[in-house]
Amino acid sequence: MDVTSESRLFQVHLRLAGAVRAMAGSLIEQGIEIRVVQGLRTVAEQNALYAQGRTAAGKIVTNAPGGHSWHEFGLAVDCVPGIRGAAKWTPNWDPKHPDYAAMAACGEAQGLVSGSRWTHIPDWPHFQLGGIPVSPDDAARELLAAEGVNGFWLVYLDPLS
Repeated sequence: MDVTSESRLFQVHLRLAGAVRAMAGSLIEQGIEIRVVQGLRTVAEQNALYAQGRTAAGKIVTNAPGGHSWHEFGLAVDCVPGIRGAAKWTPNWDPKHPDYAAMAACGEAQGLVSGSRWTHIPDWPHFQLGGIPVSPDDAARELLAAEGVNGFWLVYLDPLS
């Protein structure tokens, strides 16, 4: 994976980072290069995304207000395939392109949940750890607030390992 992706994977849980790297390895064998375009987010960043199409300009891109996305917990990333044959990595933002379906399949093969399966607002770039609820609950939010991201991982995930 490229330096940009690796810097973002460095901020998320090791299990997620490993699964994304494995997904990227499978995809590169198919000629598809991906980039992690988003990893760990702050509550403020999530609230800004949630405001889009509601109280801020743009189209609605998420149903998750701050505290309700696994991005804030380091358990989700957004990945985008590059345009094949471009001299420099250039993002392909067209979720109808077959590379997105290949990316979703490879992510799911690694045990990740693909946002492409969501019915209300399909989120093709989104991948999160499997084996956890679709979105954080009050207990997860309280634990994150009390322990921070690393402490949250120790309490919430390590017992599942």
